[in-house]
Amino acid sequence: MLTILMFASGGVKSGVGILLAVSVAAGGLLIGGRCALVFAALASLFVLAEEMYAIDQLMSTRVNYTYAGMLGASYFAIALLSLVLARRSEQILKLADQRQNTIIQLEELNQYIIQHLQSGIIIADQHQVIHVANQSALQLVNKKLTPHKLKAISDKLAQAFENWINAGDNNTTMLKMSYETEIQCRFLALPTQHQDYYMIILEDTALYNQRLQQSKLASLGRLTASIAHEIRNPLGAISHAGQLLSESDQLDSQDLRLTKIIENNCGRVNQIIEDILSLSKRKDSVREKIDLLHWLNDYFTTYYLEHSKAAGKFQLILNDPSLKSSTVDVFMDPGHLKQIMDNLCQNALRYGHPERGLIDIRIKYDSQGPCVEVLDHGPGIMQNGVQNFPGSWGKKRSP
Repeated sequence: MLTILMFASGGVKSGVGILLAVSVAAGGLLIGGRCALVFAALASLFVLAEEMYAIDQLMSTRVNYTYAGMLGASYFAIALLSLVLARRSEQILKLADQRQNTIIQLEELNQYIIQHLQSGIIIADQHQVIHVANQSALQLVNKKLTPHKLKAISDKLAQAFENWINAGDNNTTMLKMSYETEIQCRFLALPTQHQDYYMIILEDTALYNQRLQQSKLASLGRLTASIAHEIRNPLGAISHAGQLLSESDQLDSQDLRLTKIIENNCGRVNQIIEDILSLSKRKDSVREKIDLLHWLNDYFTTYYLEHSKAAGKFQLILNDPSLKSSTVDVFMDPGHLKQIMDNLCQNALRYGHPERGLIDIRIKYDSQGPCVEVLDHGPGIMQNGVQNFPGSWGKKRSP
């Protein structure tokens, strides 16, 4: 159509042929690739064909092949430029898509992290409108859906937030909910380019105190282990001196008895230190599948060999008759189970009056699974003037 218009306007010299450059540029930008060069070749051919037809029909007495060739060259130049621009546009679009996908992934990741934080997180603006509230925050304030404003959670929280924005000095407040739960609230500013947002961190004081207590206990455990390790040096010197003193020929029976007391008590203190150090260096438990009946039989066989005086003082009792013909499988660390049984059996022999009867080792099932009880004939545990577990020193269950 443009070629016909150019022919009707007087040929190449009319200047209408430059409009073909627009079509060539549009084709190169929109389609790209080799099609841009095809459009330039077609435009050049149409211009040359129009000029040849005009001369053939004697409509033009002046040959304008030079101008037609310059138009064709300009078409190819524009096609090449549009091709470069099209490729750059494609690269920019790919980069934009990649960044968009990255932003979406980061947004989803941030949303997941916020929703699964143990602390409650609320994002609000200066007008106290809530934009984001994670699941922990909704649980702490006893809400199923995200409220519209802070006032819907608590008037005290809204007032404390307003005072903090105006004064900016006290960024912490204690919020006591209607169900007797005390929540610690902290305010933080989140400035952005267009609008200021504020983050409110909610923490249950009971959980916070529990974590603080765990941290103190861990520090106390490390300190205790360090002190126990330092005590071993003077204790070793005392024990060595007592042994050397007991070898003296000038000591009478009374002095030898005193050195024996020194040696025994040094051994007891050293055993206490060994227990503390082993407790502080305890490895992570490794659970294994254990047949409890078979394990207990092997345990007492070994226990009688190590403690000959305890032989025949324990009896295994199965409250459920079906246990005799089946296995009782538990998942537990065998080393930890042995420590528990050693402690219970030694306490039963020491304080449970084994002379009054056999010590019962009972296996049964309860609502939580297999249960092991060590029952002796001791006086029981006194607590606040009340005797617990009458007729037995201890009643323990395996984890």
